[in-house]
Amino acid sequence: MSEIFASIIDTAVATTLLGATLAFVFLYRNKPRTGAVHRSLLGLAFGITSALMVRAGYELPNQAGLINGVSGPLVFAAYIGGPLSGLIAFLFAGVTRYVMGGELHPVGVAVEAGYVLAGLWMQRLAPFEKWPNPPIRTVPLAIALACTVVVVGYLVVANRTGFAYVLSGLPILGIALAAQAVSVSLVWFVVRDLARLSDARRQSATRDRQMQLLFKEAGVGAFSNNPDDAGTGSFDATPDASGFFWSDSLLEMYGIQDVPPEQRAQAYADLIHPEDRDEMLGNGVRAISGDNAMTHDFGRIYKTTGEMLYVKRVWHFNETQNGQNATLFGLNIDLTDIWNLRTQNNETAERLKLAIEGLPGLVFQAIIAPDRIVKNIYLSDKIIDIWGISPQQAYDDPNVLGDLLPNDVFQVVFQKIVESARTGTPVYVRHQVPPGWADFHGQATDLGDGTYRIEGVLIDVNAEVAAQQDAERQAKIAQSAQRMESIGKLTGGIAHDFNNLLAIIMGNLELLKDDEADIVRQRYIQAGLEATARGAALTRAMLAHARKARLAPEMLELNCVVRNSKNWMERALPAAIEIETSLLAGLWHTKLDRASLESALLNLLLNARDAMKGQGKLTIETANVRIDQSYADQRDEELQPGRYVMLAVSDTGSGIDPDTLKEIFSPFFTTKGPSGGSGMGLAMVEGFVKQSNGTVQVYTELGVGTTFKLYFPAVNAPAPCPSDDATARFDATAHDAGRILLVEDELQVRQVLATMLRSAGYDVVEAASGDDALRVFQSSAAFDLLVTDIVMPGTLQGTTLAKAIRALDPELPMIFLSGYASEATVHGNGLRPADIRLMKPVAKSDFLNAVADALGS
Repeated sequence: MSEIFASIIDTAVATTLLGATLAFVFLYRNKPRTGAVHRSLLGLAFGITSALMVRAGYELPNQAGLINGVSGPLVFAAYIGGPLSGLIAFLFAGVTRYVMGGELHPVGVAVEAGYVLAGLWMQRLAPFEKWPNPPIRTVPLAIALACTVVVVGYLVVANRTGFAYVLSGLPILGIALAAQAVSVSLVWFVVRDLARLSDARRQSATRDRQMQLLFKEAGVGAFSNNPDDAGTGSFDATPDASGFFWSDSLLEMYGIQDVPPEQRAQAYADLIHPEDRDEMLGNGVRAISGDNAMTHDFGRIYKTTGEMLYVKRVWHFNETQNGQNATLFGLNIDLTDIWNLRTQNNETAERLKLAIEGLPGLVFQAIIAPDRIVKNIYLSDKIIDIWGISPQQAYDDPNVLGDLLPNDVFQVVFQKIVESARTGTPVYVRHQVPPGWADFHGQATDLGDGTYRIEGVLIDVNAEVAAQQDAERQAKIAQSAQRMESIGKLTGGIAHDFNNLLAIIMGNLELLKDDEADIVRQRYIQAGLEATARGAALTRAMLAHARKARLAPEMLELNCVVRNSKNWMERALPAAIEIETSLLAGLWHTKLDRASLESALLNLLLNARDAMKGQGKLTIETANVRIDQSYADQRDEELQPGRYVMLAVSDTGSGIDPDTLKEIFSPFFTTKGPSGGSGMGLAMVEGFVKQSNGTVQVYTELGVGTTFKLYFPAVNAPAPCPSDDATARFDATAHDAGRILLVEDELQVRQVLATMLRSAGYDVVEAASGDDALRVFQSSAAFDLLVTDIVMPGTLQGTTLAKAIRALDPELPMIFLSGYASEATVHGNGLRPADIRLMKPVAKSDFLNAVADALGS
């Protein structure tokens, strides 16, 4: 029995040796090796253990066999290392037995081979969950297989030696089975613990490599004065002159990995930026001395390449029980990328701030609900300029902005926000927001709780809107001017031919009237003459509206015109209408056509009479007015700033409704019915005022009355104030007859005019064109007067004919006839201020008086 116990002790020693050998093999596994080499090393480790266990085995009497613990190493050699490892361990066991001088008993060899086969079978029955750590279920399985192999071997031996041996060897069999169970269990414990140790070591090495990689990539370097850190992990094994160990990443951070350890501290100090060196070195000295007041600092440290790093240093103390600083561990953290990014962000933020400040509007971010602003997240300072509210006020009370917006504007904006959140399209709204116009641009996000986050900008577009309105106003003025130009051309073209027709009709009627004694026929002729006069008046009114009327401006004082007109005013108005005048003393003078002014005044008086239905108060007022550009812009007028004389006519009538007010200056517009007028009165007034470089404004209130204000440019010149009866006429019979050259291309007009002149005793020579007239003038005796139409066929028009004739006779008086006023300015030459201009149709008396005037001058 003592031999058996000695064998068990030897088995334990062998198992311990197995642990040492396997520890090397498992750790060796971390290095790059082929699978066959590694399996061979495992077989070698288990083989040596097997050999020792064979040596520690117990020899049965009569050389019946050997009891040992070789089952554990052989089973796990094959289970962990496979066939190659199992074979090497098996050979080691056999060779060891042979070397020891023992007989290689066939049954013993077969049993050991059975252990190897059992290990290979276990690979299928209990595969590894994590190699080489054997699962717990392999213990009973390995014991069962090993014991099965022992029992089989025992039965083989019993068969050879007989039944008596079987009975006598049962105790020995029990010991053998127990030995296999112990061997398997011991080997399993050793393998498991070593596998765990190896795994932990591998994990530690992996973590160490990961930490080194993390430190390197993150720009972190470590230092420590703890000797336990020396040579471990990523720390260098040799301390510097201050007793600190440096990590590899710290050395690489500054490029001092080749500096000898004793010089590292000085090299590090030299790399600190001169402006930061004293402070950082002082902090380091205080940290080493145990001062815990500061645990971090920040500074600039150069690399050996010259690149400057922004570094944060942090450190931590581990204190002993007596309060003394035992160890100091710290990190150098490279924040250069973060610093540069923050610098870029600051620069970007500053540029953005400047851009925001330069925007003519408010940049904002807010959360908005259907009925209110829930929260203002960001508001630029322009809110102060726009609404006089600070951003903080709007943060504290979000609805301080919402209250500024009319509810209809808020709802329009909110619907756009909802649409933007749904479709992803930008928000755009232009609306009038106190104190002006603004464009709202933004993008909305639905927050899912009935509210929306909106980021955008509110742009002040007052200048743009004003420019747009001004452009529209200018376009309106240009369209009006183009319309008036078109109307003027159309009216002028009609007036020329129409007035020629009226001249023929009027002239023939007047000739008939002179020779007609019958009273009834005289009445018919007079009716025709009056109709012709109304046609001529209508033509003049159309020309006046188109600003093409013939004007003869003269210096006037409006007060004088009003006083001289008061007599016919009283005759034109009912007695129930009270006339009141308010005439400014010292009124500036103006230059106007007197007849057109009186006609305009009459039209205004008649309109006032109709508005008051024959009863009320009419006021005529004059004043001096200075008009600036803003006044003209507000009223869309082509009006030059300066001094103006105002003539106002006010009534206490019914006033003018807005729709009618838009049309009152339109030609042929009337509210008086078909028999109430032509609708050209106010159109003529406006045309005359505009042609005189003035403007007319209307102020009206329903049920109160209306005021028409006419503004005319003031001039610095004296104006006479003649009385109403100062206008004298020449009598044709009071002058001697003269020789007249009559030039008119319209045959019937020329015949009528020639008849009028001959009936008055004048010698008349007719010509159908300017070219014919010049030839007649050159070939005939002298003429006393030239009467010529202005627009005629041929080379010479009336004005150019006058110029050619005056080259021959500079003192010859002339009368010019025109279909409408602007014909008198064709080419702007040939006419003199003393020349008489007549508009066709012209009454016989007016024509003959003009001839007498010309001959008399």
